Amino acid sequence: MIHSLLALRVKCPVCSESLMDPEHPLDNQPSILLTGRFAGQECATRLSSVYGSFQVGADCCIPEGTVVEFACPRCHNGLESAILCETCHAPMVRLLLADGGRLYVCSRRGCRKHFVEFEDMETALGKFYDAYAVGVGAYHELNLEEMAEVEVERAGGREVLSNGSYLYTYCPHCQRSLIKDHTMHFVILRPNGEEGTLALSPYLNIFTHCCSIEIPEGEEAKDLLCPHCRASFLEEGKCCDRCGAHTARTTLLAMRKLIGFHICLKKGCTWHGLSQEDARLIQLEDSDEW
Repeated sequence: MIHSLLALRVKCPVCSESLMDPEHPLDNQPSILLTGRFAGQECATRLSSVYGSFQVGADCCIPEGTVVEFACPRCHNGLESAILCETCHAPMVRLLLADGGRLYVCSRRGCRKHFVEFEDMETALGKFYDAYAVGVGAYHELNLEEMAEVEVERAGGREVLSNGSYLYTYCPHCQRSLIKDHTMHFVILRPNGEEGTLALSPYLNIFTHCCSIEIPEGEEAKDLLCPHCRASFLEEGKCCDRCGAHTARTTLLAMRKLIGFHICLKKGCTWHGLSQEDARLIQLEDSDEW
């Protein structure tokens, strides 16, 4: 497992008290302590604070599939939001990040849907990575001659890139890094010819983004370009496995080699995947491809 992970610190959105429980760690990090209520029962429930981990500890048995009403153990106010899970339609639980932003977690036991949200992603994201990254050094300064061996875990004979893994991303044409100020940077073109800059999270399965131009939900970008050489990342003949839109292909550093990494060009679609050749050797955790 790649050790470039995010250990979050959260607080109650009502009373602003910390929800961290260092006395009961999960994944070697302080857990997130909540009060869980279901079927007339109430028990202390602890979630892993490592983004992408789904470890849960509870003082009672919560059956798989149960929708739990979560509350703050300090002020006892409910934490249910008006947002419903895109996967199972249960209410999402809203928590505040100690250093800015919000964490949403599905309230259904066993559902893995969760995401981080910022009001001002461009300014908050760098602070977010600096505050929460575990085991990440000067990653944005990496160059192709410095390919250090990466520890990974195996699943069915293939390497696994885990949720929260840092994606060392390069232009497949000029081989320059696409990482700048803790984000992946691109030039994006709309179908009407409008051009802007797009910043994406470099962490696997964290879908925060910021764009300098307004792009309607569901619109497919005309192209994605390298900010250095302005070469196109459009992959002819490769479409999104989820929505059928065109995809852009960048280069990712993994397994001490460069692999192709595809991104859907439709606004709002979170599909991403690997080339068929690389998929024989490596797997993205929770990817829709498998």
